[in-house]
Amino acid sequence: MIRKATAAIAILLATPAPALAHEKWFVDPSPYPLQLDPAAFRRTLLALAVVAAALGLAYLVERAWQRFRPVSAAATESSEAMRRLLAWIPLILALHIAVALMVSGVQRQYFAPNLILPRNLVGGMTALLEIVVALSFTYGALTRGGAAVLALLFPVGLLLFGVVDTLEHLELLGIGLFLVIFGRGPYALDAIFGSPARPSPRWVPLAVPLLRVLAGAAIVWLGFSEKLWNVQLGLAFLERHPFNFMPALGFPGFSNADFVVAAGLIEVAMGAVIASGLATRPVILLAWVPFNLTLPFLGWVELVGHLPMYAIMGVLLLWGSGKRAGLRP
Repeated sequence: MIRKATAAIAILLATPAPALAHEKWFVDPSPYPLQLDPAAFRRTLLALAVVAAALGLAYLVERAWQRFRPVSAAATESSEAMRRLLAWIPLILALHIAVALMVSGVQRQYFAPNLILPRNLVGGMTALLEIVVALSFTYGALTRGGAAVLALLFPVGLLLFGVVDTLEHLELLGIGLFLVIFGRGPYALDAIFGSPARPSPRWVPLAVPLLRVLAGAAIVWLGFSEKLWNVQLGLAFLERHPFNFMPALGFPGFSNADFVVAAGLIEVAMGAVIASGLATRPVILLAWVPFNLTLPFLGWVELVGHLPMYAIMGVLLLWGSGKRAGLRP
């Protein structure tokens, strides 16, 4: 299976593979615990090799990308361009995550459809806090406080749902920390009523790297937890949603299990490259199709659940990796 999965990586990368679906949103994961067996260990070693190759390729692409930028260096480095960009980026992030949090809160979910909060005071208060944070982000009122509350919800998730399920949503923590640093910007009630709208110069350089690293880590963890370490969960998902298009491309022996492993390898590699900050804009452009292709098939659950990641991808596409003081990739 691993040999077939390795051979298929190039094909899957060249096609719009739906590698980034959350299987747990559409299949009850309780019958499918993590499979930390020798086969999973071999898949992990293979994933590390694929990550190393992907990072090497991303380094070469990064060097080539420096010679071609969608936005000129003069424009991205000007203080006026910085001011305009900072005015919109916190707004974009806040509104995207506000929708996802509002839907989760009113449905008594902890960030995702598979994480149902208990029908008690703790579950009700957690859901209510999600709604409050969503309203804070929507209106730009006490945004930094709302972002801090969002970050504090992660220990609650660890207690209620454990490490595996909570770490699959690290991108939300990245958005929370970004908004703690930046607030909602000038287009917010905070700014209208005189709350500090400008971020501290001391923390600004950390905002985008935190967002990028945590988003990449969430994708990596998802590749392991829902695919490479849980092939049976992936198979159950493919039985309901037959996304394995490899036989149609002339590979009749390419099983659903092969597809799950190959998709997991791509997911882990893509997340690692995003976290590394290498070739950020090209990688985001490459990831855009698989992130969106599943929408016509999986519907509103997929759309709402992926809104925070869509916003992060937009920020990284505009801003780049954030490794430099300017806006260059």
